[in-house]
Amino acid sequence: MRWLIPRLPDFQARHPEVSIHLVAGGEPVSLGRGIDLAIRRDDFPRSGGTHAVPLFPERIGPVCRTDKIALFFNEAEAGSLPQLRKDAIPLHTRTRPNAWETWGTTADRAAPEQRGQVFEHFYISLQAAIAGIGVAIGPWQLVRDDIDNGILAAPCGFIEDGTAYHLLSPSAIGDHGPSAALRDWLLAESI
Repeated sequence: MRWLIPRLPDFQARHPEVSIHLVAGGEPVSLGRGIDLAIRRDDFPRSGGTHAVPLFPERIGPVCRTDKIALFFNEAEAGSLPQLRKDAIPLHTRTRPNAWETWGTTADRAAPEQRGQVFEHFYISLQAAIAGIGVAIGPWQLVRDDIDNGILAAPCGFIEDGTAYHLLSPSAIGDHGPSAALRDWLLAESI
């Protein structure tokens, strides 16, 4: 939602005839019963027969408020990325409890040892990073607007974590109609 909602006015301007009703959820989705399509990460099993269109790989990295970089990261040595300071406050989330460990393993870096703060949802941990409370693991697509606007920084960059986002539908999407319009727009936007 954090990625999609700011971009929806463009889709609605291009396709005013298509009505979009957004529903948030963090568990496997059941298509039907009012849900025609879903955008989901592939970190859970899909129900049989569900068609998936890959949108983009998940790329993650530590993010913090731009003016807090020196507080949370050591200066980078020549030819290397900065290191998270031992006293930096890691921000965790119950919806992705292993985000720091995933990043550490994938980036071949040490995950923070201190507990930090835990938030109920991923979006709240990102809002805490924006507020300057600490450093969160941010998915590129969810934080890219904040980085482009100079609100957040990603001193260590982003790395693919092996998962990806997909557009799910009960069957293959054809070449025409509202689902095709949304699919094509999402593919163009997710580059």
